[in-house]
Parts: sequence; C-alpha cells; structure tokens
Amino acid sequence: MQTPSHGRPGNGVVRTQRQQGRFGQCRDGADGQAGVNRRLDIAFVVHDYHRHGGHSRYVAELARRYRHQHEVHVYCHRVDDADTAGIRFHHVPAWRATALASILSFVIPATVLVGRHDIVHAQGLCGLRHNMATAHLVTPAWWRARREHEGRSTWKGWLADTLISPLERAALAGHGVKRVIAVSRLTAADISRHHGRTKGVCVIPHGTDVEQFHPRWRATARPELLSRLGLPDSAVLALFAGNLQKGAQEAVETVATVPGAYLLLASPSDPAEVLARAAHLGVGDRVHMLGFTRELYKWMAASDLLLFPTFFDTFGLVILEAMACALPVITTRKAGAADLVAHGQTGWLVDDPRDIAGMAQGLRKLVEQPGLRKQIGMAGRAVAERRTWDAVAEETMAVYQQLASMMPGMEKG
Repeated sequence: MQTPSHGRPGNGVVRTQRQQGRFGQCRDGADGQAGVNRRLDIAFVVHDYHRHGGHSRYVAELARRYRHQHEVHVYCHRVDDADTAGIRFHHVPAWRATALASILSFVIPATVLVGRHDIVHAQGLCGLRHNMATAHLVTPAWWRARREHEGRSTWKGWLADTLISPLERAALAGHGVKRVIAVSRLTAADISRHHGRTKGVCVIPHGTDVEQFHPRWRATARPELLSRLGLPDSAVLALFAGNLQKGAQEAVETVATVPGAYLLLASPSDPAEVLARAAHLGVGDRVHMLGFTRELYKWMAASDLLLFPTFFDTFGLVILEAMACALPVITTRKAGAADLVAHGQTGWLVDDPRDIAGMAQGLRKLVEQPGLRKQIGMAGRAVAERRTWDAVAEETMAVYQQLASMMPGMEKG
C-alpha cells in the first residue's frame, strides 16, 4: 500500500508500518519483542473505563486482553462496562463540572492513589506517577489547529492551553516517563515539536473490532435507515461521525456540490449551525441529523462512504472503523489515521479540509461509480483486518516487556 507522504511530519521520530513491517519500535531503537515474556503487574490510569470510544475504549481493549496472563489494575473515576472480571478497579475522585475541571481535578488524586506496579500506563494527562504514557492528544497542537481553522482564539482555549500544556509536558516528557506511545506519526511529531521529546517515543496506531464493524450489518441496517429517512435505495449515503466541529460544515459544502449525495450526521453535538448552513446552500433535504448511538457500526454499514474533513485529529478512529465496514473514506491528512489510507485505493485524501473542490472530486467519483465504491471499500476492509485491537495489544505488550527489562531485578524475568 502506497501511503501519500505530502503534508505529513517527517522529523525522523518514527518509521511507518510500510517501512518497518510493524509498529511499536521506539525512537531510541529499543524493541521489546526481543525480550522475555514476563508476567507483569500492569496499572492503567484513565478518566473513565468503558468501550464507547476514545482513550477509555483503548484501555478497555488492552485490559481485557492482558487480564488472563498478567495482573491488571485500572485507576479511574467511573466504570461503565459489564465485562470486568479479572480486573481490579481503584476509584479516583474528580470534579466533573466542566471538561477542564474534570481533567485538572483528576491529576492530583490519581498521582497520590496509584500504587507500585511494574507498568503504570497513563492516558495523556491522567496523573504524574507513571513510567509510560499514551499520547491521545497534544493540547498545544490541538488549540493551534483550532485557532487556525476558526480564524479566532477564545479565552477558554487560552485558559485550557495555559493550564494543561505544562502539566501535559510533565506527563509525556517527565524524567520518570520512560516510554511514550503516540497513536500516529502526526502525534509523535507534535510531541517533539511542543514538548521536546523524541527518544523513547513509539508509534502504535489504534485498532478496531473488525467483527463489530463489519459489512454484514448492511443487509438489515440499510433498509431500516432508508425507511427512517424516507430515502430511496438508490441514495448514496455519506456518513459524518463525531463532533460536528471536526469538519461538518465542510462536509455540507462538499455534498452541496455533488447531486445524488446525502449527508448523514452521527453526533451528539448541537446541529443547528450545520443544518442552517445546509438550508442556506439549498441542500437541507439532503442533510440528515441522526444524533448519537452506541450502535454506530450499523449506521456505518448502512452507508456508502465516510466523509470526514477534519482539521485536526491525532488519529480519527472513525476512519479505521469505516474501513472495517468496507466504506471508502474521504478525509484529510490532518488526521493521524490518514497513514492507513492509500489515496485512490482505500480512500481519498486532501491536505486541507477547506479544499471543497478536492473532496468533491472524490465524492463525485464514488457517487457515479458504484463498482469503484465497492472496490475501494473492500480494499479498506483488508487494511482494517490487519489493524485489530489484538495487534495493538501485542505491540503494546512488546513495549511493556522492553520497559520491564530495564528495571532492576527483572533482567532475568
């Protein structure tokens, strides 16, 4: 698979899977796969534990796979999952008044409460007492991208950046943090640029559940969705999934230029501005708000393609999930998951979400050529089948084992 390289970071922090054959190798050359497979005492630190998305799902997928061979602890505020056997949970108090309060109020209790473990694996800024972390977001990079996209700065953004960035730097580049997992090359470059860390950074992209996100749901889910929306079977459904701030306006503008395309918005966000924009462009009847669901995989399988013109996404799990559902994806190189998309083969990539003409070109091809949609979708499915949570767990465990081999008294297992 030839992944386009324009617009991607190239500071030498990591190599791609195409170049090295797999993920998980760190910048300093350390490779855990050569070590002994020891039984480890592993502690995850995360705000919440569930499988609905984000870093919470990331932890849940890893913990469920490690619990049978290792001792697994999770330090979190809330647990929302039925399958917790074999995992020890420790409650961390937090004040949930706002997103910023939730983050900051969690740090000190988590730092104090975390006990002694072989591996303490924090999810970004989730405390300051860990020896490895996964960077799901680099705050100053996010706010810079948002300012550039919106053309303005807000006091909330300034406050969050001012308060969080120094703590995040300690969480990702502190002396005791021996390894950092970046969820994409984009994230690894942001860690280097904003927090000054290059050594000990490993790129391990997210995985997906290829049995849950599967094209077989299409046979039942598509008729139900078309009936709900009052659309004919010939309608070409372009799905946008996630926070509407991540490019929904651009998705509307793209659909407006391509007759026959319908845009479905799967999001918990307030759609008022987006729907008003659709009405202004004369395509209000071709833009439908679906709301939020925990069965996104059904809506994905019922759709014909993913349209996700994000201005910044450290990974963008919906991209890989859509590929698993055999959907062609139209997205930007501002998403970390663009590393997994081959332009013209498994999807369509543009450098900038404001490139409406570029996205419309790809959308028009997919609307007019059903055979091409199927071909690209199945090629994407093949990529997703190689990027599972099992693969992520194996690559992450290799980093754990390498880190454990550096600890006094554990050299011989």
